[in-house]
Order: sequence, then structure tokens, then C-alpha cells
Amino acid sequence: MNFVYFMYFSMKIIDLQDRFKHYALYERGITAKAVKSVSASLRMLCDHSGTEELRDLDADLIRDFLHYGREVKLWKPKTFHNHWQNFKTFFNWCLKNQLIRKNPVAGIEKPKLEKALPRFISREDAQKVLYYAEWHSWRYSLEKYRNLAIIATFIFTGLRLQELLNLKIENVNLNSRDIIVKMGKGKKDRIVPIHSRLVPILNRYLEEKRKAGKMSMWFFSGIKSDKKLYPKDVQRICRKVSTASGVYFTPHCLRHTFGRLMAEADFGLYKLKEVMGHEQLTTTQRYLSASIPSIKKSFAQVDIL
Repeated sequence: MNFVYFMYFSMKIIDLQDRFKHYALYERGITAKAVKSVSASLRMLCDHSGTEELRDLDADLIRDFLHYGREVKLWKPKTFHNHWQNFKTFFNWCLKNQLIRKNPVAGIEKPKLEKALPRFISREDAQKVLYYAEWHSWRYSLEKYRNLAIIATFIFTGLRLQELLNLKIENVNLNSRDIIVKMGKGKKDRIVPIHSRLVPILNRYLEEKRKAGKMSMWFFSGIKSDKKLYPKDVQRICRKVSTASGVYFTPHCLRHTFGRLMAEADFGLYKLKEVMGHEQLTTTQRYLSASIPSIKKSFAQVDIL
């Protein structure tokens, strides 16, 4: 073993964090959120094992941590899988930089993920949510129409929360009726059509925004400032409408609701895949499984004999 290899082999995890962060962000293009997730997993592993020495974190310690999470913390398979993937990413980097001889995660199997149907609300509940979003006792007129536009955009476009927050005025074209999602999940751009039901809602919001003199570059911005909204702002809006309507939902639940309603309307899966920005068609097919009324209708029309 040469001196350089031995020196790094003796390093602490905390000493490697910045180097890994720069590699992940600037070379691999991993999102800041994903890098934080890797750091959080490593911190939990070090706390559980009682060591921060890279050379001590072998397969046995990592396996013990993961099994402890399942047995004592009652993790779901998804949580186990996420930690496993975070460790694999970090130790692959260590291996690439000759800090370790082999990836300790390589021999640890990960559990199969549960294939639960995505959570969505019914068509009737979606209409109810839109009603209460508009007629809730908001403090300002602009707040009312902005919040309605946010809820309606989720329901009629299926955008992800971060995609909605990242929308700029220039990305929404009501004349051509399309939204350009820049750098969505997987860092891919895509075009999402604007449904005819959504057009007047967005128009009214923009009209109120102009009347209030709000010239923000962000499509959805603050009421008293031109700053971009944070995820917690939208989640707070959803909680208020959820409480008022009696329908429990989250931003991501509304995205699933869009997918389910589109599948139920027999919108082609390949087209829906592109609209929702899915990497794999199998992800989109979950909405077909959820659309039982559509399946029954199609099944009843089949002439078997």
C-alpha cells in the first residue's frame, strides 16, 4: 500500500464531504437536494456506528445500520433503498479516487420496493378543492387568484412542486397555450399544454398581478414582494384549502390526480409520459392501473366471442 493511499484511507468522512460535494454538483450534475441526502445518510451511519473513520465503515457496519433501521426504526423498504443508494454513490466516488479498495455496499442487497398505487383524489374532490381555493377567505384579492392558479395548475398540468416554483413569466404562453418546463426532473426541458379550463384562471391571476404592480420574473411570486415562492409557501396554501374543503391532499397528490384523470379519459400513455416528464413508461402505467372505471368501460366494449 503506497503512502497516498494509506493517508486517504485513514481520513474521516467529514474531511471528504466538500470534495464529494464538488464532484457531485459540478461533475456528476447531482442536485443539491440529493447531495444533502447523501450527507444526511452518512451522518446517520457515523452516529449509529460510533466512528467517522472511512476505513472503519465496512459492509458489516453498514448492514447493521440498515437492518437496525428496518427492525427498530420500522423503515419502509423505500427508506432502506434510499440510504443504500446514497451509500453506493458516496463509496463509488471513494473507490474511483482510490480511497478504498472496494465498495462496502456492493455485497448488500436492497429490498424490493412496494408497488403502491399513487395517491390521488377523485374528480368530485378535485372540483371541490378548486371551489374552496377560490372562495376561501384570503386576505388579498391577488392572494386569492394566485392561490387558485397554483392549485389549478397542479390539477390541470401535473407539474411537480419544484417545476411550478421555477416557472418564469416567459415560460407560460397563454396565446399558444403551453408551458415550457425548464430543467425538470432529470434536467430535461419539456412542453406542457395548458388546458382550456386553466386558461381563464391564469389570465385572471396575471390581470390581478398587473393591477397590483407586481412585475416579478417569477410566474408565481409573493403577495408583498416579487420574490420566488418556497415549497413551504405552497404547502401552507394546500393545507389551508385542504382544511377548508375537508379533502386531504398535497401538491404531489394533485400531480397524481392529473395523471389518473388523464388516464381515465383514455389519454395515450406515451403522450401522458411526455407531458408528465417521466423517464420510464412503467411509471406512467401506474395511472392506467389506478383508472379502474376506464378499464371496465373498455373491457365491456370488447367483443370476445
